[in-house]
Amino acid sequence: MEPYDDGFIEEQEEQEEERTEEKVINEEYKTWKKNAPFLYDMILSTALEWPTLTTQWLPDKQEVPDKPYSTHRLLLGTHTSSDAQNYLQIAHVQLPNPSAPNPDDYDEERGEIGGYGGSSKKAPMEIKFNIVQKIDHKGEVNKARYQPQNPNVIATMCTDGRVMIWDRSKHPSLPTGTVNPQMELLGHTKEGFGLSWSPHTAGHLVTGSEDKTVRLWDLTTYTKGNKALKPSRTYTHHSSIVNDVQYHPLHSSLIGTVSDDITLQILDIREAETTRAAASAEGQHRDAINAIAFNPAAETVLATGSADKSIGLWDLRNLKTKLHTLECHTDSVTSLSWHPFEESVLASASYDRKIMFWDLSRSGEEQTPDDAQDGPPELLFMHGGHTNRISDFSWNLNDPWVLCSAAEDNLLQVWKVADAIVGKDLEDVPTEELEA
Repeated sequence: MEPYDDGFIEEQEEQEEERTEEKVINEEYKTWKKNAPFLYDMILSTALEWPTLTTQWLPDKQEVPDKPYSTHRLLLGTHTSSDAQNYLQIAHVQLPNPSAPNPDDYDEERGEIGGYGGSSKKAPMEIKFNIVQKIDHKGEVNKARYQPQNPNVIATMCTDGRVMIWDRSKHPSLPTGTVNPQMELLGHTKEGFGLSWSPHTAGHLVTGSEDKTVRLWDLTTYTKGNKALKPSRTYTHHSSIVNDVQYHPLHSSLIGTVSDDITLQILDIREAETTRAAASAEGQHRDAINAIAFNPAAETVLATGSADKSIGLWDLRNLKTKLHTLECHTDSVTSLSWHPFEESVLASASYDRKIMFWDLSRSGEEQTPDDAQDGPPELLFMHGGHTNRISDFSWNLNDPWVLCSAAEDNLLQVWKVADAIVGKDLEDVPTEELEA
């Protein structure tokens, strides 16, 4: 009898590993689903026609007279297969309004009065989601972000390195079959995911790409009749792929950039130098840095997320060493975002399919051995509703603690953590209610 060759055995082992991982994912999801009524005031899961690599809440909210809900808008893309057309998309999401507690809704078992539609004894109000605008896009939308000064203007990163600028008010609700952006920013030679509008100066944009460069763009130099725009400046201070870029929310001249070269670098655009950053941190992570997030309320604090599974916290005034490290993710940390209203709360997403909330005001708190098993003292909450890698997430600017998260398997979730968890200390939540 012929012995099996090494390739066959390897293939069998890989298949067995995949089956085991699938089993673990399914078990974790079942546990999460069982506990979801205690963890969330509201949750919507919807399957998109195609996965989206990007999601962002638009900043407006429309109250609907005499209705128990308001309408919010979401910015989405598509990541289609083969030759299917891609789109930049706007969705409407109807979220229930927080309501005054009704004593009739008192739940004796949980000792709570429902208040958001999700934790009431009555059936939770249905969250309606529908796509209201589809704009033809060339290739998948790696990232889409609206301009803060005019949210109708949207920038998208394309797979060929182009950055496209769209004014959604100049496009019909239904696709026309023609890709027709308002502008094309030409300069990057490879695709990228780093994209940030200046919150200080309308029309200023920074991008980072796999071509190892960071480029600044000034849309105000656009001339009618010529859609193409060249970068106003190109930086070559990184030696590998640039994964993320961000304008400092409080200092108009500072931009943070992170890269596969395992460095965090700070550019000062007042300086003419383009081959070297004004400040940099090296050797503080053990693998590629994927994400950067400046704290919008504390001007010297920023966070980085790395493929080494950790989150680094930094003081801008001294980048020689990290202030603190947050560890609980079991795979590469891919995106970060600070809570828009709670200065000490940071959210992180990872290839481990989890979104975690961290409360930095808890740093250094003493823990019992049981508590320590659940994670470090800063870990406030873990969202386990996805069974696939998370591609992007976004905080809602009008509704504290409401998020949207998108995964690589078409699933989009809109959710709000229970007030019982984030509104007071976790010790006050009866742990016996949660099933292991």
